[in-house]
This record gives sequence, structure tokens and C-alpha cells, in this order.
Amino acid sequence: MNKNSLVLRGSAIAFGAALLASAGTAAMADDEQDSRTVDVDVEIEPLTGPGALAMTVESDTTALTEGGSTDLERVFTGTLPKVTVTDTRTPDDIPAGAFWYVMGTASDFHDEQGEHTIEASRLGWSPQLVEGEGEGEPFVEVGGDVAPSDPGLADQELLYLADSADANAGGGRFSAVADLKLLVPADVEAGSYSSTITLSLFE
Repeated sequence: MNKNSLVLRGSAIAFGAALLASAGTAAMADDEQDSRTVDVDVEIEPLTGPGALAMTVESDTTALTEGGSTDLERVFTGTLPKVTVTDTRTPDDIPAGAFWYVMGTASDFHDEQGEHTIEASRLGWSPQLVEGEGEGEPFVEVGGDVAPSDPGLADQELLYLADSADANAGGGRFSAVADLKLLVPADVEAGSYSSTITLSLFE
């Protein structure tokens, strides 16, 4: 007997059992004498302990699309997924004078066959502070624009930073994105290329 036959037989047995159960339930429905309810309660205590400084990224992938290319170079643009830093520490647990900051660096682009490479220096970004409590406060700053030319994102570049104590007092949650731009020569080899941007949170 093959595997499909076993699956079909198991389904038939389960279906027959379900019919019997339904019949039994219908027969017993008129005999119910009483019913009761049970309330479910939970008490969630306030967070205790030191809390944490953590980073999340909205998505682990993004895509660049072509636009604005010329006869001399091809231009591809996209957006870095939203990067959020959250600080749940108590003020007493934040080091005096500390700053947290997020840095990003990209690897070279490689095609699927591993035959062709586009240097990470050809990828740049323009960071922007977006939604989050305390948005636009002076203690949170974005990094400068990084042009898609040497060194581009081949080196670690600043996405954004904040004074740890002031940012914590200002809501403790801030998000940033970045416009991405890739510039390559017009005669670049065609293909599907991939790179990885590594984002790191420091304090």
C-alpha cells in the first residue's frame, strides 16, 4: 500500500469518528440541565529590573529598483527598513554621559552565479528620523548623507544617535530609515545581485 493510500484511509477514519461524535453531541444536546461560566483574570505587574537597550529592524530584506539612469551610469534606489531603538532601562541604570548609536555597513554585491561583483562603495544612503516618541528632539540626530562613491557603505557609517539619558526621558523609542542609492557603470554585467547591510547598536 502506498503512502497516499494510508493518508486517504486515515482521513476516512477521522471523518467517520467526527460523524459519530457529532451524532452523540446532537443526541445529548436536549439533556443539558445547567451551564456555568468561568472568568479568567490575570494581573501583570510593572516591569522590574534593569530593562534593556535593544534594536529591531522592520524587515530583513529590501529591493532596489532602477530610475534616473543615464547613458553613463545606472541608478537604483530603495529604502532601508525602519530601524527602531527602544530603551526600557530606568534612569539610574543609564551610564552618565552615555550615547547610543546605530552604525551600518554593506558587503559587496554578488550575482547568483558568483561570477560578478559590485563594490559596496557604490551603495550610499541618506538617513532620516521617522516615527517615535520624542521625534525631532535635539538629543536625537541622524547621520550625514553617504554618497554612493568611495567609500560609500563599504565602511561603517552612522545611521543615527542619541544622548542615552535624554532619549530615555523623551520616550525611549526612536526609529530611523534611510534612502538607498546604488550607482553602477552603464556597462555593468546584467544579473540578480545581492548585498547584506549589517546594522549594529552601540553605547
